[in-house]
Amino acid sequence: MAIVEDKSFKYPAEDECLVRRLGSGVIAAWPSLPPEARAKILEQAQVAWDREHSISKLPAKLEAIIKRRN
Repeated sequence: MAIVEDKSFKYPAEDECLVRRLGSGVIAAWPSLPPEARAKILEQAQVAWDREHSISKLPAKLEAIIKRRN
């Protein structure tokens, strides 16, 4: 599985529903992803652009949402 290079991904408001769906797909597929892919996804999620700039305890919250689903 190829790992994507670091890039800042910004999206217009009208694409937010698509980004949410992709995120939901990643969470659903999480158990079958290789550990290095999981680590890269979490790394990128922590630096991704979002309208909410400062989220306290972001790494722990990202892991918690994955654990709740899986």
